[in-house]
Amino acid sequence: MKKYSRYAIYYAPPKESSLEEFGRYWFGWDPLNAKLINNKHRINYLNRFGIKNLINIDKNVLIAKKYGFHGTLIPPFKLNKNYSTNTLFKKTEEIAKKFKKFKFYKFKLKKINNFYAFVQNKKNNNINKLSNRLVRELFKFRSPLTKKEIDRRNPSKLSKLQLNILYKWGYPYLMSEFNFHMTLASEVTGNKLYLELKKIERNKEIILNEINNFDKIYIFGENQKGMFENLENFSLS
Repeated sequence: MKKYSRYAIYYAPPKESSLEEFGRYWFGWDPLNAKLINNKHRINYLNRFGIKNLINIDKNVLIAKKYGFHGTLIPPFKLNKNYSTNTLFKKTEEIAKKFKKFKFYKFKLKKINNFYAFVQNKKNNNINKLSNRLVRELFKFRSPLTKKEIDRRNPSKLSKLQLNILYKWGYPYLMSEFNFHMTLASEVTGNKLYLELKKIERNKEIILNEINNFDKIYIFGENQKGMFENLENFSLS
């Protein structure tokens, strides 16, 4: 039986959709099937955007790759020893059933600090309400933060509000600070990746034309190799 060190609550593109296909070839990791993607197959796919090699991509997506292509609802957390994964799954399913599926707004490419992501062209209150509900009702499943985990968030660089959210909910960018996005690269250096991303941006309708509804919540787990994979998903009503 597989063991998972952390769990996360995500949105993930529907399996075999154009956006899911893009995510797996962009990162070289398929979290829905828990497998790495051959680089030759990645190049064959990315050629349609005019991308000829992986050098500028892979040195900038290494950190984000392990999480798989997703939109965060609750970031990774260690499971409280007083609860089982089955209990976590049941509670997540219960919350999912309380929400009706809803529409995404159009996506665009955006640089946020030192990472790039797909974001919607305006705030989607439905996603924020769902994330807030999940954060509140699943908080008991989270192990208490350690000093190391707090230090990793660079508390001296956080606003007072973000610091309060970190100590109360375990992560500084939740609740009123939550901003749904689907990360493409993090801790980016230089501008070479930007040039590759502009090729994606010019052809974004190829990968975004099928994504209309937010209709499922996914639970990912961090496996023993440090990669996040899909464990379960639950449909909204």
